[in-house]
This record gives sequence, structure tokens and C-alpha cells, in this order.
Amino acid sequence: MKREIGLRIGQCDRMDWAVLYLRLFLGSIMLFHNIGKIQNYNELISSYPSLLYIDNNAVFVIATVTEVLFSVLIMMGIWVRLSASVLAAVQLGMLIAGNGIYELQFVMMGMFVFLIVSGGGLYGFDAFMHASRPDDRAPKRPPKR
Repeated sequence: MKREIGLRIGQCDRMDWAVLYLRLFLGSIMLFHNIGKIQNYNELISSYPSLLYIDNNAVFVIATVTEVLFSVLIMMGIWVRLSASVLAAVQLGMLIAGNGIYELQFVMMGMFVFLIVSGGGLYGFDAFMHASRPDDRAPKRPPKR
């Protein structure tokens, strides 16, 4: 029985490491993707649509800042589910609008959905900030009379 519990704990630990790797990998992909977009600004600006009477230059800036900000939050492990939801919605919007590389956006959207389901894991700032004290997890005993 003890061995089975140890194996379960080891599997959960490996899962947290896998989520950390995915967060860092996906965040860095998004950062490098946006660096490339910023470097090719003049060529890409004409492909961005103007949404709700917002100029395509402003849409480009809003999309780029959003992707960079939420990518950094995912890499740090802060508000991972919210950040992944926003970035998955951005990727879905790009798929629907018909901009860019469809396979890359579809794969990235799938990875963001995985982060929405799994959360940030144990190795992130959210887990560190919301960790309970060890004595909070102990079973409560009724007071002695």
C-alpha cells in the first residue's frame, strides 16, 4: 500500500514538472512569435483586420501586447487558466479570421486548452501564493473536555 501511494505521489510530481515545461515552452514560443511579428511590422500590418471601427494598427498593437503579457504570466505561473483562456481565444479568432499559419495556431490553441484544464501546476507563483500552512491540512480534533 505504501509503495502504491509513493508511486502516485511520484506520478503527480512528474505531471507538475510536465506542466511547468509546457508553460515555459509555450510561453517562449509565443514570445519569439511576437518578436518576429514586431520585426516584420510593415509586412504584417496590412493582414490585420480592423475590428469594430478600430484601425488595423491598433488591432496589431493590442494583439501583440496581449499575447506578450499573457505569455509572461503563463511562464511565471500567475493566473494560468485565465491567461490560457485569453490566448486560446486569440488563436481561435486568428483561425476564424484566416490570418497566419493554421496548423501552428491550431496546435497552440490545443496546448492552451490543456493549460486551461490542468492549471499552472505546483511549480508556479499561484501555487506558492495560495499554499496553505501544513497545520491547516491536519484533521480537526474536537476540544478535550
